[in-house]
Amino acid sequence: MSKVTMPIAIALILTLLLTACSTTNSNQTLTAVAQAPGAFKVAILLPGRINDNAWNQAGYQGLKLIEKQLEAQVTYRASVPPADWEKLSRQYAQQGVDFLIVHSEDYLAAAEVVAKEFRRVKFAVTGSYAGNNNNFGALAFRSGEIGYLAGVVAALKTKTNKVAYIGGQPYPINREEATLLERGAKKTKPSVVASINWVNSWSNAEKARKIALAQIAAGADVLVTDAGEANRGVLKAAQESRGVYAIGWMHSSDEVDQTQQLAPFLLTSVVQQVPSLLLEGATLVQQGRWEGKQYKFGLLEGVQDLAPFKGSVSPQEEALVKSVKQDIIIGKIDVSP
Repeated sequence: MSKVTMPIAIALILTLLLTACSTTNSNQTLTAVAQAPGAFKVAILLPGRINDNAWNQAGYQGLKLIEKQLEAQVTYRASVPPADWEKLSRQYAQQGVDFLIVHSEDYLAAAEVVAKEFRRVKFAVTGSYAGNNNNFGALAFRSGEIGYLAGVVAALKTKTNKVAYIGGQPYPINREEATLLERGAKKTKPSVVASINWVNSWSNAEKARKIALAQIAAGADVLVTDAGEANRGVLKAAQESRGVYAIGWMHSSDEVDQTQQLAPFLLTSVVQQVPSLLLEGATLVQQGRWEGKQYKFGLLEGVQDLAPFKGSVSPQEEALVKSVKQDIIIGKIDVSP
């Protein structure tokens, strides 16, 4: 690829990597309860824009998937400032929604207050939360298992024995994936050193780029990034640096094949299907099975996986990754935090 076309390609790659889609997985086992169209009411509060090509867009598309699959009446508010979290949660509860999704762990305290006032309404936060064993629970990926798998891939490809994880915010679910990434890398190659880094932002791409370049300067040749919109900075640093590979993080995309072909530095991407995750939760609520606890979904349910390698690893390495994945699913490998 010429120097002229590379910037165009990398821009397309970043767009495709961060664009969410609203497909459900064929492994889904929950069935919707028959209701009159619009009888089931669902709302979501988003901390950012619905077209951010990252976490918030995936949340919005999850809402649209719920609307389509469960014939729900849906509504949302985007770019909600912290001062309005409790007020808007209460407004939706007063309006009679059946299920309110707060799409950030930052909303947790505000949602807890409102959930106590409106026991009929079911609440969910996307992230780590034990729940109140009543009406407020959480929806999360088993991020440890996919973090472990990404660590295996990173260890297989590093030549310097140094890999770096770059995350957005150190939320519990993200610390879990980082911890398990290190464990998976060391199990695969004990000499590997994994560096854990936090941007402390989901949108500061320039800060993420500087962290990535510092890690590359320190010898890291595989970068794993789960930093939302800030992923752009990490991927740009990898693209600019010879002999450096990256593993991206998506919140649902149908464009994996194209990105893999366009990006020789991209080994694979973690694909966590946020729309399918939210649909799982809404279906539990509609069925009357919501218990106000932590619900986790992962490889077994098909809501997360690695994107196809497209030749970025050898057949032997790919076979090893598939074997590790199967061992995780059957519980042979411990991926607890």
